[in-house]
Amino acid sequence: MYTQEYIGKQGNEMQATIPAKRLLYIPQLDSFRFFAVLLVIFSHWLSGTSINVVPNGFLGVTFFFVLSGFLISSNLLLTKKDLDKNEVGFWHAAKTFYIRRTLRIFPLYFLVILLVFLFVPAVFEGRFAWYVTYVPNFLIAKTHEWPGMLSHFWSLGVEEQFYIAWPFLIFLSPYKWLKYLFPGIILLSIVVKIFLFNSHGPFFNFYDALPISCFDAFGAGALLALLITDRREAIFRLASRIPLWAGFLAAVALGAIIFASGLSFLFGLAVSAGSFFLILKSITGYKGIFALVVNNPVCQYFGKISYGLYVYHNFIPWLVRCLTGRETKYPLPLPTISAGWLHGALPLFAVHFVVLVVVASISWFLIEKPLNNLKKYFV
Repeated sequence: MYTQEYIGKQGNEMQATIPAKRLLYIPQLDSFRFFAVLLVIFSHWLSGTSINVVPNGFLGVTFFFVLSGFLISSNLLLTKKDLDKNEVGFWHAAKTFYIRRTLRIFPLYFLVILLVFLFVPAVFEGRFAWYVTYVPNFLIAKTHEWPGMLSHFWSLGVEEQFYIAWPFLIFLSPYKWLKYLFPGIILLSIVVKIFLFNSHGPFFNFYDALPISCFDAFGAGALLALLITDRREAIFRLASRIPLWAGFLAAVALGAIIFASGLSFLFGLAVSAGSFFLILKSITGYKGIFALVVNNPVCQYFGKISYGLYVYHNFIPWLVRCLTGRETKYPLPLPTISAGWLHGALPLFAVHFVVLVVVASISWFLIEKPLNNLKKYFV
């Protein structure tokens, strides 16, 4: 579900976006990253409440997939142009990409699953190999079970499988074919989901954990990256003339109709379309009242540590139960604190969120940021 490559340059006009070997950071996307994680947190911490009448987790994860498709594809497309001009070699480009992704994603993921395996190995139910090989999403599709506080790792598996395949698709395809390849991948994803659709199953079916089921979102992000990178295309000129608010509202309306109809195989496409327009607007920069939210430094900070927020969030309620002596299934030998006042959904949510922010902040400054800084040596 995650990437932290940033591209683009905010200005007054979309056409001000300046191609470079690695485009510039867009702070407003950090706020969107936080809001997406918050939707996932709502789905897990407040399950069964009215706030989850809509599939918040699906909304948040799909936005992340579109954002990943956009950011990763943008940098790959710039590298692709260098490849076509023989300014960089294929294997050097591929190696650089994978090293940068490894530095950002692997350390925290493997640290967490190792710690869980050392202290509460029963959580894995004998299936640790699926997690250490980064394919928990295939385990979910196979067993039709959500593995408790490990369930959110499915999207990280999908992200990793996207990272493996995507550079080869872009680097080995003629550039002029990409405008057909990306829509074709979106269509293929939808066709596969139609084939696997189960009208009697839950709205979020287990086949949604397969990477092909998520490639409509990645493809939408990649298509946006192509339009931004190559502004000569007629479709870009058409998209730039569509009021962004109109495109977003149309996607929301389409998503509401699809959700009410139970046609889950099309819901991801509607969410991807809405995400497409949200990200597109962030390139030029939000203005007015909405800018007060997305430019808020607190929201942007939470977005900066959002990978940690996502990785740790499903463990926090369990950790708090251990600390308050309320955990019975997977207790830890920790000194407990009295928390008789800790009742009700809102107080619990507030305590969980504070603990999560503290843990994710420590993780960011001590682990993630130092490793992330090493990426400057691989360009």
